[in-house]
Amino acid sequence: MNHLTIANSSAMLILCAIAIIIVVLQAVLFFILGLKRAKELGIKDEEVKETIRSSAIFSILPSLPIIVSYLVLIPALGRFFPWLRLSVVGSPVYETMVANMAAEAYGFEIMDKNIPLDVFLGILFLVSIAILGGNIFNIFFLKSYDKKVESLKNKNSAVVPIITTGMFLAVYGIQSAPFFTNIKNLPGIVALFSAGIAALLLGKITEKFKGIKEFVFPVSMVIGMFAACIASVMLRG
Repeated sequence: MNHLTIANSSAMLILCAIAIIIVVLQAVLFFILGLKRAKELGIKDEEVKETIRSSAIFSILPSLPIIVSYLVLIPALGRFFPWLRLSVVGSPVYETMVANMAAEAYGFEIMDKNIPLDVFLGILFLVSIAILGGNIFNIFFLKSYDKKVESLKNKNSAVVPIITTGMFLAVYGIQSAPFFTNIKNLPGIVALFSAGIAALLLGKITEKFKGIKEFVFPVSMVIGMFAACIASVMLRG
């Protein structure tokens, strides 16, 4: 049986829908509690409505890379599992990267059409379980971690930005190194450089237009993806 038959089955739809419904209900509950708290604090209805409106608008563009990633993952993981992963605690970068790493660890390509069912389930398990690391860490260690950071800030405030920047650079380096060094995947290299250059240029623009700061990352991703598509077409031609 083709693994995509299971991935696109009604059973998979039901299982994924249950999890997503729980998340949606949680969001609705927080929204209701937020409105209630706003009234308790005496915040005007006009201010609440304006906050809701601006939040809704500023949520549209950042979601575009997620939609693109969903469409990319459908041929590999089916219609429903990517929908689940990107609707809960997933991200476009994480889902595509870990899914591909898991498939390669089993000796397959993520876009292979005949992945054995046990391998396919292993990929789904790895993609789902790995993302929980950060959440579990936050539950048990975030409070003590924040205290240590505050303590370090009080002792030497200049050290904290250096440490956190170094950590982020290390994470980005680990995630991007396989693509930078893969000369055979020219569209991937084009996407990285295009997105990076776009992020730098947009970052300069935001110095004058502060309101678009939140859009730098998603717009850069879209530009990188678009550049990769153009590169793919040119290479095939």
